[in-house]
Amino acid sequence: MIELYVLRQFAAFAEAGTLSEAAEVLHLSQPALSRNMKKLEEDLGVILFERKKNKLELNQNGFYVLDLTRTLLENADALAKKAQDFDRKNRTIRLGICAPALLWTVTPFISQVYPYLPLQTELESEELLLKHLMDDSYQLIALHESPDGAEFFCKKCGTESLMFALPKEHKYAKRKSLTFAEMNGENMLLMPDIGFWAFVMDKMPDSHFLTQSDRFSFDELVQASSLPSFITNLSGKYRGMPPSRIYIPISDAEATVSYYLVCKKNREKEFDELFRLL
Repeated sequence: MIELYVLRQFAAFAEAGTLSEAAEVLHLSQPALSRNMKKLEEDLGVILFERKKNKLELNQNGFYVLDLTRTLLENADALAKKAQDFDRKNRTIRLGICAPALLWTVTPFISQVYPYLPLQTELESEELLLKHLMDDSYQLIALHESPDGAEFFCKKCGTESLMFALPKEHKYAKRKSLTFAEMNGENMLLMPDIGFWAFVMDKMPDSHFLTQSDRFSFDELVQASSLPSFITNLSGKYRGMPPSRIYIPISDAEATVSYYLVCKKNREKEFDELFRLL
């Protein structure tokens, strides 16, 4: 059996160029290193060196085995990290979401059912969410439409409605509802990381959107600005609704959505308790 430490010594010799230098690097006596190189040849059943007076050089076999050895040692060195990553991956629930509100509505249920497992969440497009569910990058995803296909299991996990958040002096502040078309052309404040809700920019093509990615800065901007912004019933519930604004429901059908928690059909039993709780 070829020992890993002997292969490390072989690679060290090739790097150093001489037995004496390799022995010094390895903190090993030169005779011991020479014996181990001879043992490696015996274990492999091939000659690896050209032996000249006071000199040892790799032959063609030696250079070939050196390439194999370096690859093997790289894999061996990565073994612990790969094992740890695999273990962590299988002990972590990975959830992909299409909108921020799902952090407030779905993740508490996951933490309740699996209190000892770490939860990792990412916001992505629904196309990528489905792709990464199928390749097992995610165990669970949350979409705003129920996916087609017998390979999926899903259950409705909530609804969300979009509203305009208007300054109290805005011309539409007394309206019972508004449409995207009626607000088209208004300059708006907008958080950029809003998942699929980003479609509002397409619904209002004549509007200009001032974005601010930092949540604290955005909230301060909303408080101080006279520009309209957006809010949903869920963000209002979980994050609060600034009293300086009037909240007008959007009557377009696209402004109210249902969310669905999805897993692969073959993992339905694994998450049965979670789905029953929803």
